[in-house]
Amino acid sequence: MREEQKEKLKKIIVDIEKDPSLPKMKEKELIHFLGIPKEEKKDFTALLEEMTEEGLLSFSGKYKQKDTPALSRKEKEQEKHRVQDAEQFFSPEELHDKRKLALHEGIKKRSVEKERTLKGVYSKAKKGFGFVSLSEKELDDIYIPKGLEGNAMDGDTVQILITREKHGDSAAEGKIVKVMKRAVTEVLGLVKERREGLFLFPDNQKLPSPFYIQPGKSGGAVPGDKVMAKILSYGGISKEEKRGSRRHSLIPHKSSPLLSYPVCGVTEVLGASTEPGVDVLSVIRAFSLPEDFPEEVKREAEAIPQEVPESILSSKARRDFRALTTITIDGEDAKDLDDAISLEYFPEKKLYRLYVHIADVTEYVKEGSSLDLEALERGTSVYLTDRVIPMLPRELSNGICSLHEGVDRLTLSCIMDYNEKGEQLSHEICPGIICSDKRMSYTGVTAVLEKESGTASLGAENSASVASLDMGKRNEETAEDYSSYLPFKDLLLHMRELSRLLRHKRVERGGLDFDFPESKVIFNEKGQIAEIRSVIREESHKIIEDFMLAANETVAEEYYWRDIPFLYRVHEKPDFDKWQELSRILSNFSILLRAKDPDSIRPKALQGILETIKGKEEEMMLSNLILRSLKQAKYSVECEEHFGLASKYYTHFTSPIRRYPDLQIHRIIKENLFSQENAKRYAHYSRILPDVAMQSSLRERRADEAERDCMKLKKCQYMKNFLGESFPGTISGLTEYGIYVTLENGIEGMIPLRMLNDDYFVFIEKELITRGERSGKTFRIGDSISVLVYAVDTLSRTIDFVPAPELPEE
Repeated sequence: MREEQKEKLKKIIVDIEKDPSLPKMKEKELIHFLGIPKEEKKDFTALLEEMTEEGLLSFSGKYKQKDTPALSRKEKEQEKHRVQDAEQFFSPEELHDKRKLALHEGIKKRSVEKERTLKGVYSKAKKGFGFVSLSEKELDDIYIPKGLEGNAMDGDTVQILITREKHGDSAAEGKIVKVMKRAVTEVLGLVKERREGLFLFPDNQKLPSPFYIQPGKSGGAVPGDKVMAKILSYGGISKEEKRGSRRHSLIPHKSSPLLSYPVCGVTEVLGASTEPGVDVLSVIRAFSLPEDFPEEVKREAEAIPQEVPESILSSKARRDFRALTTITIDGEDAKDLDDAISLEYFPEKKLYRLYVHIADVTEYVKEGSSLDLEALERGTSVYLTDRVIPMLPRELSNGICSLHEGVDRLTLSCIMDYNEKGEQLSHEICPGIICSDKRMSYTGVTAVLEKESGTASLGAENSASVASLDMGKRNEETAEDYSSYLPFKDLLLHMRELSRLLRHKRVERGGLDFDFPESKVIFNEKGQIAEIRSVIREESHKIIEDFMLAANETVAEEYYWRDIPFLYRVHEKPDFDKWQELSRILSNFSILLRAKDPDSIRPKALQGILETIKGKEEEMMLSNLILRSLKQAKYSVECEEHFGLASKYYTHFTSPIRRYPDLQIHRIIKENLFSQENAKRYAHYSRILPDVAMQSSLRERRADEAERDCMKLKKCQYMKNFLGESFPGTISGLTEYGIYVTLENGIEGMIPLRMLNDDYFVFIEKELITRGERSGKTFRIGDSISVLVYAVDTLSRTIDFVPAPELPEE
């Protein structure tokens, strides 16, 4: 930090201290308020200490070391309990260990206690270990080894004690010492009977299993039923509780299962596990997904007019874009249309003017309203195979906020000018009004673009065949007449031109471009699974994706430099150990990935590999390996690099109907555009945004897991119809337990090595092959193989294959 910068900051901090309209702030709040970069925080702390010594500051903070006030009686009592907790937590032998003894002694000191005892949210892996995401945003997640989680469950807010500091790329480790808030109070699962009584086996494999169903609280459930149950005890009964009076205890006798199992009582019997509809309902309940909206939320939504008032349409506060040709491109079944596109091309200047219009949800969802609080609680819309659980009531998500064709809608629009090289020349963000000219589908736009490329024919008479391009068969009654898209042909062609320019720029800088097919479940009129097909990401998907990425990056950079509290979408670098492991695996395919040191971790290296493997047999498997080596993206108040996009600035701006972070930053942007921001609002956002970021990240993770789980369930149900039948497939993975095979429809299963009876097969990790010890027969990733569907388990979501018998040669 330069001297002139220090002097300037000193003056600003003194002004803040003297301003009566501002609340007294501590160091962390000042860092938020002033937007101090992460790399300058140590210098800033030193500056505050210097100002304290000079007598320029009178308020307290982390930097103030002198004249520590005496503890109050209440605080002394809390300190006493903390020390007692530590003494109960560690055994006498552990307390004699120097490192743990230092921690024990540190609990007695308030300053050390603040550093060592932290609060966060626990995420448990299926293998038993877990991580705690800390409330302190500047700190990394803490690794919790298996067995040190106490009776904490996935999603609980916990207090942890650091047992090992972070060293290099090794994560800090800790123990959970207290559960502060339970995330799971109900559990869903299958009822089974054992000698001791009825037990519930949770669907969620991250929860302990099984739960003991307290006698008299089975709710009439019988073995084979799917039930919801309230958790009565989380297990881990202490010695004191065991010695307590049996008259007031749930424990009937000394050898009761209640002493070792968590306990529950059935609150709802969903039905037999084989009944129709119980499956998806089970997924909804297992992940605690919300269903109906609360009454006060419904009332607020119903009170919102379904047409934009004339007073707003005639207001000069919004730009009127209704004269522009504007279209939406979405899936055929989509009803929550967040985004619309306009594009002008100026041939004389060789300039593209891209308009990304995003639904202005904040016009209807006011901060602190019941709608807003419910949206924050939900965090995101959840897209299951046969239904959508929306973040907002349908009056908004499918109604007044959705950018439907032929109706006036309010937007927050990002206008960007690009030259013929795809370089952005200027941009503007403003509130607007649009009227969409055409609601298009991805399939239809692809058909038009392929027609222009000479790869398809277009017209009402053959629209069904056009609709099935690269998408598998479609019912003729669902195929749209894409001839109505022809008046927009030139617009679509210019959109494709600009999209390719933007994509080339992104890939050139190292942005990763994964091209995985997605599975889509097709239901018949009875709601039964008719087909599961693999859906390829087409040119039309890429166009919208490129434009949304451009808007997100533009908005993020704009508000980073405005230096106001904001929400960003960040994607951290992979851990160095995972990078090294990926390098080792790739070397088996003669692919070099530099893994000398953490500085070698660059997205451009991975993008080059994705280009190298494109079209090869191992492409899908290696792409999946690369994806799994990356960290999960999350929301943050810090603007850090998005590794996967190779972008310095990134946020989520384009989906406020279905994502709360987008809704939140729309609110900040509008306040800034209308000059409504002030120091009080800055402090307000500095206070709430870290919690919004964490809540949104957690809700996104829950939604992703529920969507994946529901898709796995449907795949299992579908493949149960084909037990004993054979299918062609490709080996997509190898482990010490089995051989993973992916079928042409995208469904994956495993051939357990124990099922290969003709030889003893061993997985050779160094060579990434599975070989028979006697025959020498070898299985490699990318090999074609014909398999028989041997077994399907819908509870564990697994499909077992065996190699199909070889047909005798004729």
